[in-house]
Amino acid sequence: MKLPEGITDIKELAYITSRKLENEQGDKTGMVVVWRKKGEEEFGYKLTCPYCATEQESRVEFKRRPYRVRCNNCGKSITIEKLTKK
Repeated sequence: MKLPEGITDIKELAYITSRKLENEQGDKTGMVVVWRKKGEEEFGYKLTCPYCATEQESRVEFKRRPYRVRCNNCGKSITIEKLTKK
């Protein structure tokens, strides 16, 4: 999955993460990239749904963690888990 257009320098971003997403069977079939530019409230994201494999890109304002987005195709809620220390 490519990074979104318009991002030329990582220093422009206040937050960026890339995660693999599990479906109901526990298989990592999806992926999400989430970013927020410095000074902006909204996050941008690119998503490959782990349930239906649909790709989508949008912007959303997250209120609290864990961050959640909804697939536009199948309607399932997708949680972007917080990274844990191992």
